[in-house]
Amino acid sequence: MAIYTPHKPAPPSRRGGAKSGTASSGLAGLFRRKKAAKGPAKPQGMVAGAQRLWRWKRLLKRAALVCLLVVCAGGGLWGAAQLLFQSTIFRLTEIKVTGAHIVTQRQILELAGLQQGGGLFRFDARAAAARIEAHPWVERAEVRTNWPSAVEIAITEQQPFALVNLEDGKERRLYYANRAGRLFAEAGQGQELDFPVITGVRLDRDVQAGRLAKGSLGDAACILLGLAARGNAIVPIQAVSEVHVDQKQGLILYLVDRPFPVYFGMDRLQLKYNRLIKVLEQLYTRKQIDGVKEIRMDYLDDKVLVTGVQID
Repeated sequence: MAIYTPHKPAPPSRRGGAKSGTASSGLAGLFRRKKAAKGPAKPQGMVAGAQRLWRWKRLLKRAALVCLLVVCAGGGLWGAAQLLFQSTIFRLTEIKVTGAHIVTQRQILELAGLQQGGGLFRFDARAAAARIEAHPWVERAEVRTNWPSAVEIAITEQQPFALVNLEDGKERRLYYANRAGRLFAEAGQGQELDFPVITGVRLDRDVQAGRLAKGSLGDAACILLGLAARGNAIVPIQAVSEVHVDQKQGLILYLVDRPFPVYFGMDRLQLKYNRLIKVLEQLYTRKQIDGVKEIRMDYLDDKVLVTGVQID
């Protein structure tokens, strides 16, 4: 027969007993579960998106600040510029023009856009020089600004070398030509006309881009005058009255104080010019010049024909 031994109840715990501990641990677990179950965990992509948004906001704030600073700086510079433009320190008080003889100072100042008392900050010296050089009598213009209130303009004018009687159909006009053969201005009333004249020049045949075309008889006439301009005492350029251009006979030269023509033909101009000097020297020495009716430098390759007198 088994002996029954009754179990003794466990002594109560000082913190409320086993039941109390079990209950409190259960409540703590329930609380943790409820706290953890407040919402689902945020995915990592959402966190990264939030960070990017925050960065963009910060970047936009900085950009707005930079723009504000730029606007403030620009406004300050504009205000300073307006004060400088209105300042009397940079008002034009002295204008010096040199080298102008045919072109008037008033024309130069109008082309440059200058006037006494005007401001210099808006003045463009290069653009002013280009406008002045557009004048037909101006070959070159140099414009220099001397701060704070002076401008110097140096002009180099065109030097007339000859007059060209230009034929355009039935119309004829007289133009000044420089030594390079450029027709730079039409001759007007009251202007100097004491230059040798090249006649027989046609616009459609002898002129190209505003100058005597290279290889044309008009250009050859300019070359012949260039030989005379070297300063020979027998036939200086001052002694030449006219060089006529003829498509069949070539160049025909006329002297100021002699009525007879000198026929040069179309080629070997320097050789023929040197021969003419020797022929005229003989005629002047022998005092036969008054009897000459014509001189043909194109007679033969090694011969010169003088009509009216007999010379070797």
